[in-house]
Amino acid sequence: MNGYIQEALENNLSIKIAGARIKESEAILGTINAQRLPQLSINPSVYPYRTISRWSGNFGSGNLLYFPLLLNWELDIFGKISDRVQASKMGVKISKEDLNIAKLAVSSEIAASYFNIVLDDKLIKNYEEIASNLDETIRLKRQLYEGGIIPYDNLYVSEYELVTQKNQLNSLLRQREILLHRLAVLRGVSPDGGSNIQRTSVEKLEFPFGVNAEISSDLIFNRPDVVQAEYVIKKAAFDVKAAKKAFLPSINLNEMVGFESLKAGRLFNWNSTVYQLGAGLLLDLYTGGYKMSYLKYNKELAVEKLHQYNNVLLNAVCETENSISSYKADYNSYSEFKDMIEKSGHYYKVANIRYTNGTGNRIDELAARRQFLVNENSMYLAKISALVDTINIYKALGGSIN
Repeated sequence: MNGYIQEALENNLSIKIAGARIKESEAILGTINAQRLPQLSINPSVYPYRTISRWSGNFGSGNLLYFPLLLNWELDIFGKISDRVQASKMGVKISKEDLNIAKLAVSSEIAASYFNIVLDDKLIKNYEEIASNLDETIRLKRQLYEGGIIPYDNLYVSEYELVTQKNQLNSLLRQREILLHRLAVLRGVSPDGGSNIQRTSVEKLEFPFGVNAEISSDLIFNRPDVVQAEYVIKKAAFDVKAAKKAFLPSINLNEMVGFESLKAGRLFNWNSTVYQLGAGLLLDLYTGGYKMSYLKYNKELAVEKLHQYNNVLLNAVCETENSISSYKADYNSYSEFKDMIEKSGHYYKVANIRYTNGTGNRIDELAARRQFLVNENSMYLAKISALVDTINIYKALGGSIN
């Protein structure tokens, strides 16, 4: 199973999508971080002109050649851009937790599907034996019915039971195929070629920890959705700070250096050099209430994210408690069925001895065997349910119980 989980972590498409979103958020961070650096550009230009001499009245024309190198730098004196950068960094961390959420979900689903496939293998084998058992039982009862020894309703009950058991067998076969297809998709392979997987038997599966194991409630803080909710609150706080600083002015440093000439041959002469340096302050006096509304929006959004964090935390506690309660109940059911299966096995052995010694009949022996198989199915159903509960506990605690 561990090999299939590792394969899924490498090939699962949902995990790859989450990984791509991390790169997207990192690219967005790069665009915002770049605004802290100066912007350098070039703007070669030609300006045709036409003049008239004030003395002779003759017209003259030419081209003014302009080859400037422009620099613009918004000085982040008030930290307006820095807060946006910090908010974007939180966005990257949020995306990384999305990846962890996807990995935890896929790993849990892989394990649960694997356990249920192993269970179906055993149930299908037992139901096939039950169907074969009923075929022989019906054959014997039909002989007794035709001999007038038993009534028809005795035969009918067995025939109806056979139909019911075969329908259950068909349902299990369909369910196993669906689980195999789902397991293949989770591993990132085609369902057509991913159905033949190596697997153990249900008898060899063991519980990873006892039903009375001590589990710290603080482990819920390791859950990726809880960690993500914390980053969401931090991002909202930076967004509020950035919205407040939008009321402050922007200070820009502008510089131009280049060449200017009326003739192309003299464009790059030192005498054609031009230089300009200046600084500017931009303050919005009226924006129609946009900045105030934007600040209010971010404050309310921060309150929403705080409520969302508390909700995630409560749901995490609820999921953990539900999983632990389910594990205890299913494990107790498994223990009870395990005790019962010993009695059922003894009952079948007695029926077999009686039939062998001639003090019993074949029909009673077959019935005892069917009852043993039914009890065994119930026991393994409870066992797999308890194992799936352990997966849910791991998932509820973020992938660890230590």
